[in-house]
Amino acid sequence: MPKAGIANKVKEHNARSKHKVTTSMLEAVYRRGIGAYKTNPGSVRPNVSSPEQWAMARVNSFLRIVSGSKSPKHDKDLLPASHASSSKKSDEEVTKAEYQGEKVTLNKPRRIKGGNKKFEVFVQSGGKIKRVAFGDPNMEIRRDDPKARANFRARHNCDSKKDKTTAGYWSCRMWEGGTSVSQLTKHNIEGQILKADDEQRLVYGWASVVTEKGEPVVDRQGDVIEPETLVKAVNNFMENIRVGKEMHKGDQIGAVIHSMPVTKEIGESLGIQSDREGWIVAFKVYDDDVWARVKSGELAAFSIGGRAIKESYDA
Repeated sequence: MPKAGIANKVKEHNARSKHKVTTSMLEAVYRRGIGAYKTNPGSVRPNVSSPEQWAMARVNSFLRIVSGSKSPKHDKDLLPASHASSSKKSDEEVTKAEYQGEKVTLNKPRRIKGGNKKFEVFVQSGGKIKRVAFGDPNMEIRRDDPKARANFRARHNCDSKKDKTTAGYWSCRMWEGGTSVSQLTKHNIEGQILKADDEQRLVYGWASVVTEKGEPVVDRQGDVIEPETLVKAVNNFMENIRVGKEMHKGDQIGAVIHSMPVTKEIGESLGIQSDREGWIVAFKVYDDDVWARVKSGELAAFSIGGRAIKESYDA
């Protein structure tokens, strides 16, 4: 990867554009370009002679999208959160920081045990880290009810809430639409691939994390999964399913061959210490094209599909 060339592009772009990019953004676009060249040769223009040339062309195209001179048709999930066409939100750009001696993850809400607020989130405010508490602990978030969601967002003027250092911004985030959520709702729990074994075509990582340092992890729908519930789901998956598909569609492209639910009780019984509770897996990839996309970085996370009955949760 031409790291110096990408670094220069970052510097040149950020000097003239209000939407800033990072080296990691462009490197991800570049890796996807390499993967696309290898796995989808039909999309490559005839005058392109190498995967590196195609990857850099994708980087240049991405920069034109960021600057607004080109319509967004690819990599919208990598666009800066400030960009109108970005498919991610500001709170997805998480980093670690320290708040009053505690290591915290920025822009990631978590539930509060007790108190007069339901959630808290840590954000960057100028040169300081700010704690924002929000949400009525006695109020159910009925974001899967279109009428309730519309009423809440209109009542709180959510479309004008842009400052993520305020409670109003995060309350409105909990009431966002954009997903179809019903009493029986489909969860896509994503976990980063942490290690890849090229020889055996295995990828390892957390398929799901349900608590972090004893605190429930709130998903993008404002819900939490109890560790005991996750263990039951994992057991059922390993006993009856175990197959993997690309983006939940099509034929089987691999299988989960190692599975370890990690709860406080299981960890203590085995002498395992972990700040997390969740599900660790090893996934074996059979499909050549999919493995090429894993190696290129284009596929960099697990996405676990499932269904659950939602119940109200008292903080």
